[in-house]
Amino acid sequence: MRTVFVQGKKIIVQDEKSWGVVVKEVKKILLPGMILTLQGPLGAGKTTFVQAFAKDVGIEKNIVSPTFSLMRSYILPKRVKGIKRIIHVDAYRIENEKDMLALDLSEELADNMSILFIEWPENISRWVSQYAGLVLCIEIML
Repeated sequence: MRTVFVQGKKIIVQDEKSWGVVVKEVKKILLPGMILTLQGPLGAGKTTFVQAFAKDVGIEKNIVSPTFSLMRSYILPKRVKGIKRIIHVDAYRIENEKDMLALDLSEELADNMSILFIEWPENISRWVSQYAGLVLCIEIML
C-alpha cells in the first residue's frame, strides 16, 4: 500500500489498479508543457505511476525506467488535452545538474505539446525551479 499526494490531495493506492485513481486526479489539472515531479523512496512506485498514466492515454509500448538512458520519450496515439508526447526522465544518477544539459529538456518542452515526468527531481532542483508555475509535485510514500 502507498500513499500518494497530488496537490495536497491524499490518495491511497492499494494495488496496481488503484494507480488509475491517481492518474484521473492528475489528468484533471494537466496542461501541455507541465512538469510532473515524482518524489519518493526507491521502490515507491514512481515508474509504476508513469506506466499507469501511459496506459491510460493509450500508449501500448512497454514503459521502463530510464535509469541508465536518463530519458525516454513516448508519442500518444491521439492527443489528450493538447498533449502528444510524454518525456520520462530519471535523475537518480545525476550528480551534477550540468550532467543533464545534454538532455536539453528546455528544448524538449518548447513545443508546448509535451509533458515531462521527472523521477528524483531533487537531484536537478535548480533546473526544475525555473519552471515553478508549470510544476505538479506528486509525492509517493510507502
